[in-house]
Amino acid sequence: MSTAALLEVRDLAKHFALRRGLLGRPSGWIKAVDGVSFHVREGETLALVGESGCGKTTTGRAVLRLIEPSSGSVTFDGQELLKLNAGDLQRMRRDIQIVFQDPYSSLNPRMTVGNIVGEALRVHGIARGAELNERVAHILERVGLSPDFRHRYAHEFSGGQRQRVGIARALAMAPRFIVCDEAVSALDVSIQAQVINLLKDLQDEYRLAYLFITHDLNVVRHIAQRVAVMYLGRIVETAGTDELFDNPRHPYTRALLAANPLPDPSSPRPRALRGDVPSPLTPPPGCAFHPRCAEALAHCDRQTPTWIQIARRHGVACHLHQNTSRQGDDEIPDG
Repeated sequence: MSTAALLEVRDLAKHFALRRGLLGRPSGWIKAVDGVSFHVREGETLALVGESGCGKTTTGRAVLRLIEPSSGSVTFDGQELLKLNAGDLQRMRRDIQIVFQDPYSSLNPRMTVGNIVGEALRVHGIARGAELNERVAHILERVGLSPDFRHRYAHEFSGGQRQRVGIARALAMAPRFIVCDEAVSALDVSIQAQVINLLKDLQDEYRLAYLFITHDLNVVRHIAQRVAVMYLGRIVETAGTDELFDNPRHPYTRALLAANPLPDPSSPRPRALRGDVPSPLTPPPGCAFHPRCAEALAHCDRQTPTWIQIARRHGVACHLHQNTSRQGDDEIPDG
């Protein structure tokens, strides 16, 4: 992997125990994330896409240790996050932040906007008093809100304004990496465009890196440089954004793109997704996508596909491409 990577994730897993009975002994394991690997460079946006229930949000929260991973490695700027104690992890929070999906439930209704945005600055002892008020006012203005809004409460704002407050809260610590967890999915289309443009402007200004979690492929094309496609807890394809849209290699990626609304309904479209996502409690054997795949081979239900680098910065885990591996690439596969 490139030494320029700011965040490196290797074989990340998060398994939830399914407990039943009075003793609460595990009767099974839900493999929400099952061996995920990827990297994000400084100033880059990596989009993590897939259907609901594929493990995207769990991946983002496990990377930040908002939930504790079951196994794997998460390295940020050369430091292993999963080995940090509570104090060291809190100090690392200055560099890694999150913007949550729901702008309504993610903001404390009992706190003013000024207190929400300035809380981390107080906790970390960065600013107090007049300096704190000045910094909060500047951050609010930078995300397109009036500094006077710091005296108001979250319920007084629209959804788009609330999400700007959430972005301001994440931005307050001057982080280097932000997880955007479906950050625009709850917003109207016109407001989505405004927030996406804001995120891009902030990225250019502060050299931010984003892990942009979404199911909306139309948004991905506007904000991401690379895309990782996730299915049932695993990454099945990664590529540059234009390459993925123009030349998708995994049947699941092609099905996602086919299901994406197009402005021209007369355009030819491949077959879209069929069936539902299987349960992560009892995933299908072999390739997890084979029960829904129109191109499945005879051995797809028995053998798990290995990761193949089919081109520079384009990798896939699919039996259809077992003989197309490219040798000599300068990148370790992301899957």
